[in-house]
Amino acid sequence: MRAVVTGGAGFIGSTLVDRLVARGDDVLIIDDLSTGSADNLADAQAGGSGTVELAVADIGETGAAELVAGHRPDVVFHLAAQADVRLSVDAPVSDARTNVIGLLRVLAGALVGGARKVVFASSGGTIYGEADPALLPFDEDTPQRPLSPYGVAKLAGGLYLDVYGVVHGLAGTTLALANVYGPRQDPNGEAGVVAIFAGRLLSGRPCTVFGTGEQIRDFVYVDDVADALPDDGRHCGRTRRPRTRLGPSGRTRPLGPRRHPGGR
Repeated sequence: MRAVVTGGAGFIGSTLVDRLVARGDDVLIIDDLSTGSADNLADAQAGGSGTVELAVADIGETGAAELVAGHRPDVVFHLAAQADVRLSVDAPVSDARTNVIGLLRVLAGALVGGARKVVFASSGGTIYGEADPALLPFDEDTPQRPLSPYGVAKLAGGLYLDVYGVVHGLAGTTLALANVYGPRQDPNGEAGVVAIFAGRLLSGRPCTVFGTGEQIRDFVYVDDVADALPDDGRHCGRTRRPRTRLGPSGRTRPLGPRRHPGGR
């Protein structure tokens, strides 16, 4: 299978690339390396029965569509994004350039290149906004009321994918990811709380939880995401719900301090 992975040098994207190359896919990665790293591709480049090529490019530029189309992909995994919620509030036009215009350029390339399916990584939190806690755990039918430009862009992305399916017959799946954690995660990133806490614990420094400590967060391990994405890519028809929330099946425990057995 031929695949394009946008954002493939990031910690989620590179883990997905490892899976694709291992199963024999020919993979084109499109990444501007603003947050990803070519070092994350070392494992994929060193082994596997497939091939991997990195194109350093910005998905917001017009040339992105030509890159996608030129690879003649069977499936496109669209993970590239401007993922800083605070930046989206301060600079919504810049956010939309990457998260909306960039998506449309990728979709245009997928159509011209004859792709059968696009798998889009959405957000499992920001698209819902401040939903009623009584609705936890959220599912695909939970009302979506984003409160940031980033959340609006991610919600719009899933809707664009639905429209392209109706208008152009391009199959698509939107995966709304919970907070993803695991190897290669940037501890300086906004969503890297697990990496941040792990680094602090290993260095003997305290971990700070903001707020009351009673807030609830969902986390999903990057390997679980990387296992789910290729499965969706292989099903080039709409064999499952076009919008799926990928995260824990139950409520995640509060983040705040808890009393351990023995009073520790």
